[in-house]
Formats: sequence, C-alpha cells, structure tokens
Amino acid sequence: MTGVALFGGLLIFMLLSLPVCFSILAACLAYIIPAGVPLTIVSQRLIAGMNSFVLLAIPLFTLTGYIMEQTSLSVRLVEFVECLCGRVRGGLGTVTIVTCAIFAALTGSGPATVAAIGAIMLPGLLKSGYTRSTSAGMIAAGGALGPIIPPSINMVVYGATMGLSVSKMFIGGVMPGLMIALGLIVVNIFLSFRHDFAKENTRYTAKDILRRTFRALPTLVLPVIILGGIYGGIVTPTEAAVLSVVYATVYGFATRELTPKAAWSAFNKTVFTSSTVVFIIAAANLFGWILSKTRLPAVIGAAIMSIIPNQLAYITVLMILLFVVGCLMDTIPSILILAPILVPVGVEFGMDELHLGVLFCITLTVGFVTPPFGINLFTAVSTTGEPYSSVVKGVIPFMIVMMVCVTVCAYVPQIITFLPNLMLGS
Repeated sequence: MTGVALFGGLLIFMLLSLPVCFSILAACLAYIIPAGVPLTIVSQRLIAGMNSFVLLAIPLFTLTGYIMEQTSLSVRLVEFVECLCGRVRGGLGTVTIVTCAIFAALTGSGPATVAAIGAIMLPGLLKSGYTRSTSAGMIAAGGALGPIIPPSINMVVYGATMGLSVSKMFIGGVMPGLMIALGLIVVNIFLSFRHDFAKENTRYTAKDILRRTFRALPTLVLPVIILGGIYGGIVTPTEAAVLSVVYATVYGFATRELTPKAAWSAFNKTVFTSSTVVFIIAAANLFGWILSKTRLPAVIGAAIMSIIPNQLAYITVLMILLFVVGCLMDTIPSILILAPILVPVGVEFGMDELHLGVLFCITLTVGFVTPPFGINLFTAVSTTGEPYSSVVKGVIPFMIVMMVCVTVCAYVPQIITFLPNLMLGS
C-alpha cells in the first residue's frame, strides 16, 4: 500500500500540473503525515540532499554556458569548424553538429547549446538550402549532445545520487557521445544528398585556416582545461567547473565582450536554472529516504526479477521504459526517482554499475528531443522561430539514429566501460 500511495500521489500531483519538485514533496507528505513521522525529518532531508560538494558543479557549468552565450567564444568556434569541414555536400550541417559536440564539451547543457549554436548557424543553413524544419531539428538534436559528452549535469546528479564516480561517468560518456555525433552527421549527409542541399563553395586559404584557428584558440583551450584536468586526475569535476567559470569570465572582461549588464544576466539565468535543479534534488532526497525506510526498491526489485528471466530481457525492458519516461518527464527527476529502484536490479543481474549509470543518463537524454515534452524542442522553437510541429518533423530522423546508437551502447557495454577502465582502472 505504501508504494501505491507514494507513486500514486506523485502521479496525481504531476497530472495536476504541479511542478515536479512540489509533486515529489506533496507525495512524501502524503505518506509522512498519516504515518506519524516527525515533520522535522522533511527539513533535515531537504538540507541533506543539497549538502554535496559534487552538486556545486551544476551551477558552475551552467554559468560557464551562459557566459559563453554573451561572448564571441561560440562564434569563433563555429568559424574554426567551418573552415575545416564546411566544403562538402551537407558541410554546413556537419559544421553545426561538430560545433554542438565541442560546445557540449564546454557547458554540458543541452538548451544552452541549442540557443548559442542555433542562433549562429540557422541563417547559414537556410542560405545553403536546408529547410527550416530540418535546420531546427538538426540544431535540437545537436544540442542533445550536451548532457552526453562530458561535462554532463545529468551525470553529476546521477553520481551524487547513486554514489558513483562522476569522473568515471564523464569518461564513460565520451565514446557514446562521439558515436551519436557521428550518427547525426551520417543522417545529415544522407538528407543533404537526398534533398540536394547546396554545399559550401567558399574556399579557405592556408592563411584563412591559420587565422581562424588562432582566433578559436581561446575556445579550444577551455575543453583542454576541463576534460584534461579531470581525466588527468589533476582536478575533480567540481574544481574543473570552477576553472571553466574563471576562464570564461576573465576572457569576457579582458575582451570587453562581457559587460556588467551581460554578466548580471548570466548570473540571474544561472541562479534560476540551478536552483530549480538543486531543489528537485533536495526533494528527491526525502523521496529516497522514504523508499529506503519502506524497503520499497527491494520489494519492487524482487518483483521485477521474478518476472524478467535474464540480463538481456532486463536491458530490453529498461531501455523501453527509459525511452518512454524520457519523452514524458524531465531527465533529472527521472534519474532521482527511477535510478534507486531500477539500477540495483541490473546490478543483481551482474551488470557493471558504470555501464548502467552512463546508459541511464544517455538514454534519458534522448528525451531532450522526443515529443511531447523534449526541452530542446521548445528551445529550438524559441531560437529559430519555427512552429513546434515543424521542429518535431525535422528532428525525427535524427532522433531515430540517436535511439539506435543508445541501444547499441546498451547491448555492447564495452563502448561505455572501455575508456574508464583503460584510464582509471576497473
């Protein structure tokens, strides 16, 4: 009955359009008050949920992304990638996806990637013959690389919740991220030949390439600082996030591109975005405490294991469930609510915790571009001015290839575990 009351209450409150954090709190209170549990537990668990050093990385990486929006770092990145891979059929689409992948390695945010790169690339895509629908869909899909290619806010949340090394998760997300980026590029090239999108005819001399490379150096140094520091064991993900903020801020003020007004805007957006995420995490900590006290995950896990015969069937069911949840619910609440229940079952079947953790995050990330509630879709609508239905139509072929790539990662765990085991040991 506890499980029915808890999850039933959560579902009802969410269907009533109550924000996710308040839905979780209301469902918890619906259990706590009748059970006679002291209400002081609520405040204690909320504070405990936010009291994590790892979670500091969330507002810091978010702030880096917003500062980059206010400076020329993203423009210089686009110019650099354009001179390297723009002169082929579908070249500008390839430039868009590659730029999204690199920008993702700087901010870890899907919506920030869509907003920053979309505003720059859309006019060029339209000029090259891409339809508005395909352009908007491609930008939305490229932005979904943000939470996959490290640093990833989703992986920070998962690591803090499940006690898994965030550094290992970051490294584990590299190969799936590159694989998905390559898949998006293949779809773009196929569409460009099928619909005869024009190729870029601009010729770049060696001098042009060197000039653009030199201009892009301030941007290209940032992923070296973030990822090199983490992978080299020099800094933790949180410390790397601090360095990224300091670097972007110093660059912005040094070039006079980051005005006090723009900096204040970036801070405001960061506070709004990160406080929402952290409050959800705090509420989920209370939810998790109730789950542990009632031993509900163990009961649900035993029920699942009695129905699902083997590891292969578990992966299949998990993938279907996460794809469905990803298109209906935001990623971070999905991780906080479902991971403590579903992941232990996979561990019982002998699956690697790192494989499960990264897989959990990247599968839910497909929800960023999956109707009806994919956040990148709405960001693309506001960035490109296209109707929602048009963006959805354009994103479908890219979404399908993302699902295929994630499914391959599910059944071939070495894609995720190879690099972390090679670099940090098993």
